[in-house]
Amino acid sequence: LVALRPNEEQQQQQQQVSSGATVASVESKLTRISTSGMKNPFLVRGMKFVDENPDWDAQSLDTVTSASSLFSKDSTVSSMSNNKGNPTSTPTRMIPTRMMIPLNILEAELDLEQDERRCLMPTSTSTTRDWDYSRLPQYQDSVLALRILTECLKKLGRLDDVERTLHENLESELRKLAQTEQARTFMRLERGIVRRSSNRRQDLKDFRRHLRGLLSSFGCVMLRLSHLAQILRHVITTDKSLVLPSYQVPTSALHSVLVSAYDIMQREIKEFLKACLRETEKSTEDANAISSGGTDERGFFSLGITNDSSQKDAVFGSLAASRARNMELPAGKFVVDVLFPKTNTSPDVRHALEFRKALAKWTAENEALKKELAIVTGEDTSTASYNAKTEETALDMLDAVIKRQLIPILQDDALKGTTSALERGDAFDPVIDHNLYGKNSNEPQDVEMCIACQALYYSTESLFQALHRLPQDEKMYLHLVGVLEHAVLTFTSRVTPRVQQICSDKMAHRLLIDSGKEGKENSFNMVVERRHAFAQLCRAYADGDLLEKTVEEGDLNHDGGLMPLSPPAADTSARNTSQDKGPSAAELDLAGSIEREEQALLDELVHLQPLLEFTKDSHALGVAVCSDEDLMKASCLAHSLLKLSSLLDSRLKVRSSGGFEKVLPSTRALREAIKSIRNHGIKMSKFCRIDMLMQCVTRLSKICRSSTVVAKDAVRIPSCVNDLGEYITAASDNLREASGNAVTAYTFSSLEQYIPLFLMQTVRVIAGGGGIISKSPLTLNGVEALDRSGSVLYRDLKGATGFDNSFWDDELAAISFERSASFMAMMELEMEELEAYYRANHDDFSESDFQLMFTMNGPRRRGDIGRYNMLKRKLFSGN
Repeated sequence: LVALRPNEEQQQQQQQVSSGATVASVESKLTRISTSGMKNPFLVRGMKFVDENPDWDAQSLDTVTSASSLFSKDSTVSSMSNNKGNPTSTPTRMIPTRMMIPLNILEAELDLEQDERRCLMPTSTSTTRDWDYSRLPQYQDSVLALRILTECLKKLGRLDDVERTLHENLESELRKLAQTEQARTFMRLERGIVRRSSNRRQDLKDFRRHLRGLLSSFGCVMLRLSHLAQILRHVITTDKSLVLPSYQVPTSALHSVLVSAYDIMQREIKEFLKACLRETEKSTEDANAISSGGTDERGFFSLGITNDSSQKDAVFGSLAASRARNMELPAGKFVVDVLFPKTNTSPDVRHALEFRKALAKWTAENEALKKELAIVTGEDTSTASYNAKTEETALDMLDAVIKRQLIPILQDDALKGTTSALERGDAFDPVIDHNLYGKNSNEPQDVEMCIACQALYYSTESLFQALHRLPQDEKMYLHLVGVLEHAVLTFTSRVTPRVQQICSDKMAHRLLIDSGKEGKENSFNMVVERRHAFAQLCRAYADGDLLEKTVEEGDLNHDGGLMPLSPPAADTSARNTSQDKGPSAAELDLAGSIEREEQALLDELVHLQPLLEFTKDSHALGVAVCSDEDLMKASCLAHSLLKLSSLLDSRLKVRSSGGFEKVLPSTRALREAIKSIRNHGIKMSKFCRIDMLMQCVTRLSKICRSSTVVAKDAVRIPSCVNDLGEYITAASDNLREASGNAVTAYTFSSLEQYIPLFLMQTVRVIAGGGGIISKSPLTLNGVEALDRSGSVLYRDLKGATGFDNSFWDDELAAISFERSASFMAMMELEMEELEAYYRANHDDFSESDFQLMFTMNGPRRRGDIGRYNMLKRKLFSGN
């Protein structure tokens, strides 16, 4: 039953053996079976077995066997050694996965004496142990060894005794194999005891590794027994001279052995799982007794440890004694007395999810092995003995625990955790980090989500974990999906009134929900998505997804300013045509060209034009803005919802071996519910950005009514300009503290265009005789005050958006503020200078702007529209 394993040196020695016809026959066999190799699915990468070698981690099952058998050859290993002389042979990585022995190997001629010598591993006689496994014959090739064993028993007439002998030794041999795994786990825990003892979390890495090693060992035994059954059945059915009363049905030989071995393995595994899941009474032996001292041992479990000093002898003797005691413990006792104390964990029914995936894979591989054996040997699969189940499988037991105990607990935790958090008064308020200002101001701030979002995220963590471990075609899986959908919808039902409470009666919200005469496609809600900043915001919360998919989810077509729940591309890829998708990555223009941003500004101004009537105050225009506290809450809600939706969406994805991501099936309704959370987050992000624009409008609209414009004694910056500079500086710190860098950057995006635009609008109002100019003439000090206002606002805005990952555009800001400064400078020019400027720069501004400048009475000129008309005729008639 022990897995036969060669090392590299022994394989090289084997390849150097030349035994005449025997070697030639083996080479010809290898040439014939090079395209029909076998693979052991129970091998775990890096899995080691204890043997006679003192370095007990030196041998690995992931090794290549001899040329007579390819069953343990991994698909990633290069071609066999005979490929060097035979270039037409197929590389091993092209061999299909199979578990049973090909027929041509079973029918190949066997030279009993020579093949056995080739198959035997070299034995070492230089040992002082009283008893050692190295004195027993060991084979390098399990398939060839089983053929030799069967052939020898056939010659001795002892084939009838195979089934009886295996039945007598199965339980003890399998228990020894489990004890070997316990010894390995104990040694691994002893080596890392200092690191493990400081870990307070429920880390089940050592439990999973122990179970993985146990399953791998048991799987290899089932594979060896299946190979033996296949060889025995082949011998019985092909040699008609054999009379074997023990095998009335030759095609079912050793079936009872395989069933008994499988049942014993299931009992061993179930004992381990029950101890991990149930609260059990601890052994009377204390954790100190587990690691207590003892005398030095020699033998299989001493690992050949020798020491140079008496102190080391005592330490290693104590370790060997502890290992000897613990390896003899039953599986449940070993878990309670060794694994739990040394890993600082405790029994919990939630651990069932940690073990199910590996156990399900192991069970499926055993079922496949059983079916493949029946197919290759012609066993009748319709008989009652073949389909009978005498022992409840460990997987069925684990599923019963999950269904009856675990799922109700997880469901209760998810719903109660979410509901209790939603009922708090500060459920959606910002979680303030008081150490924020102790950090580097340019570092990206990892801002926590609000309490309600954190509660939903953490309370549903186990449910999402269960989705990846439960079979996707069972009722338990669909029930969990329904529970998660209910929790998300409960959360969304509380988010909607919260959004309405923050946005109600605000001008930003009215702009978002108003489609106007332009229709929904050209509504302000859709126009703002054409900005490069919106693409950057989506990418910041995309969590590695393609931007096209993010934008597809961000198509806004809802009357309330929310995104529609469009079918995901993964579900309806064949019917989801290009016209159904949202703006592409090219339309979003990830490069952020100046021309596209300028066009986006013009599209937005169509909806903002009534707000540019600076001759009226903000109350007359009905501009209602958020208070500082409300804006912080809105930005926090936007960040929390976007982050939560991204995290929940990533929990539904499975990364395949090729590096691609796929979505768990039967979760469309759940993904739609998560999208609704994302829709609310994007809406609140847009609300914050537009409200910041309204804050600028309400302040800069007062410049044209300020006395600094007509001051004669000194140049004074308007108080509203200083007020705006202080506001955006304080708002930047507050918003970053409440919502992080991404939402804050989007909130301040495009202000480098709008602030110069508002200054130019102020100039238009003054040039048209509006504002304070109707009472007193414009002065040079007033023009200088406007110019300095632009410089002050540029400095304050750049300082407020100077954090890391900001959406500030230096080139766009330079162009916008230079245009604004040039427009202001035209007010102080003399008429001849204005004419010269028009000749050289008549394309910089619109015709209406130049008419306004020629009409106004400035500090150094009198308005004359006739000179503008004459200049225009001369200029364009000459062209």
